[in-house]
Amino acid sequence: MAKPFPPHPFLHGHHAPNRFEADAPDLVIEGEIPDDLAGVFYRNGPEPLHPTRGDEYHWFDGDGMVYGFFIENGRVAMRNRWVRTEKFELERAAGERLFGVFGNPMTADPSVQGKRYNTANTNIIVHGGKLLALMEGAPPVEMHPRDLTTIGEEHYGGIISTTFSAHPKIDYATGELINIGAMINGPMGAAEIRYDIIDRTGTLTHSQIIPVPHMSLMHTFFVTENWVVFPVLPIDTDLGRFMRGGPMTAWVNDRPSKLAVMPRRGSASDVRWFEYEPRHMFHELNVWEEDGRIIADVAAANGTALFPDETGVRATHAGTRQSLRRWTIDLQANTDMLREEVINERDLQFPRPDDRLMTRRTRQAFANINLESRDARAEGLDAVLRFDTQTGAEDIYHFGKGSAAGELIFAPRLGAKTGPEGEADGYAMTLVHRANAPGSELAIFHALDIASGPIARVHVPFRVPSGFHCNFYPADGDLYAQAMAR
Repeated sequence: MAKPFPPHPFLHGHHAPNRFEADAPDLVIEGEIPDDLAGVFYRNGPEPLHPTRGDEYHWFDGDGMVYGFFIENGRVAMRNRWVRTEKFELERAAGERLFGVFGNPMTADPSVQGKRYNTANTNIIVHGGKLLALMEGAPPVEMHPRDLTTIGEEHYGGIISTTFSAHPKIDYATGELINIGAMINGPMGAAEIRYDIIDRTGTLTHSQIIPVPHMSLMHTFFVTENWVVFPVLPIDTDLGRFMRGGPMTAWVNDRPSKLAVMPRRGSASDVRWFEYEPRHMFHELNVWEEDGRIIADVAAANGTALFPDETGVRATHAGTRQSLRRWTIDLQANTDMLREEVINERDLQFPRPDDRLMTRRTRQAFANINLESRDARAEGLDAVLRFDTQTGAEDIYHFGKGSAAGELIFAPRLGAKTGPEGEADGYAMTLVHRANAPGSELAIFHALDIASGPIARVHVPFRVPSGFHCNFYPADGDLYAQAMAR
C-alpha cells in the first residue's frame, strides 16, 4: 500500500512527487514555436515511488523520471516515464521502499541485500544511438528514445558493470563520449576510479584505473581537447563513519581540493596532481586549453549545504552560495596550485555552454539563478541567465518570486552555424513551475535575448516536479539521427 510522504522540503511544494506517467500528444502553446526549431528536449529528475525507510530523505535519492518533449512542425508532444531499474521494480512489487537512502546497506530490507541500488535519476543523454539515463552510482540504463520504455542496463560489452558518471562528456569534434566511474570498488573498497573513452558507435576503446586519495563524491570531471581532469573534493562517502554514528556522505572540514590532470589517452602513471583550498564543485560550464593552461569555468562554493560535515553539522544555503569561478591550471608553471577568480557572483546552478563547443573555448554561459529565494535549492531558482564570460554582460529573465526554473540549455536551430562563429546560434529553453501555477511550462527563448522573455511557452497541464539535468538534440543533428534510426 502506498503511504503518504513525510514533511520534507524536497518532498513538498514544487518538489512534491506526482507518481504518475502521462502522454500528451499536442500540448497547448502560448506564442509560436519557430520554424527552425525541431528535435527533442529530455529531462531527468527524482520522482520517489515510496517514502524512505525512516531515515532522512535526500533530494538525490528519488527514482528516475524522464520527460521527453518532442518538437516538430511547430507542435510539441510530451510523455514521461519512470526509469524501471531493478530497484524500482523490486519496490513496486513490494509496495514499499526497500533500499536505504543512497543504497545504504545498513538500513535496507534484507530482501535487497546484494541487489543494485540504481535510481538512474540525474541525467539523460543520447550517444552511440542509445538514450541513456544516468546516476554516478551504477551503470547507465538504456531507454527507447521515443516511447521512453526501459530497455535495461548498458554494460559496454561487460567492461562497465559498476559505476558510470552522471556527467560524461561528448566531444562533438570526435564523437567520443568521455566517462568516469567513481567508487568502482564500493564504499568500503580501494579508492579508485575508472576512466573510459567510448567512440561514436558506442564501442569502448580505452579504459584505465586511476587511484585517488579518498572516496570523493566525484559528480563531474573536466575534459579538453588533450587533457582530462579528475576533481577529488572534500565531500566523501564513508560507510565506516556511518557505522560509528556519523553521516555516510559528508563534507570533511579542512580537506584540500585535489585535481588529477592526465592526457586524454593516458594512464595512472601520467597523472599530475594540483591542489587548492577546500571547494564544493559539482558542475562546470566548460573547460578548454589556452597557452599551456587548462581553463575551467565552474559553479563553486567554499562549502556545501547538500550534506552535513563529518560531525553532522549542516551549513546553510546562504553561507554556501555558488558563484561562477574560473579555475586556471598552469601546466608549464613551477607550481602545483591552481588559481581561482570569481567571474560572476550570482547565486547559480547548472551552468551550460553551447554543448557543440564543449572542450573548446566558449564565451556564452546559460544558467538558472536565484534572485529572491532564501534557499534556492528548496524554494526554487526563480530566474535564468545568459552571461558573456568575455565582456561580463548579463542577460536575465525573472519568472517571478516563488518560481522554480530548471537547467537552462542551448538548443541549436536547424541549420545552425558550426564552430566558434556559430556559438549560441539558436534558442534556449528551461522547464519551469511558476509560483502557485497549476501546471508547468517549457519556456523557449532566443538564445541571445533572454531578457525579452519566452517567445513560446509550452504548457504542461500538471506541475512537473523540479529535477536535475536536461539535454536538447536537434532533428538535423548526428546524435538525434543515430538514436531515432533504431
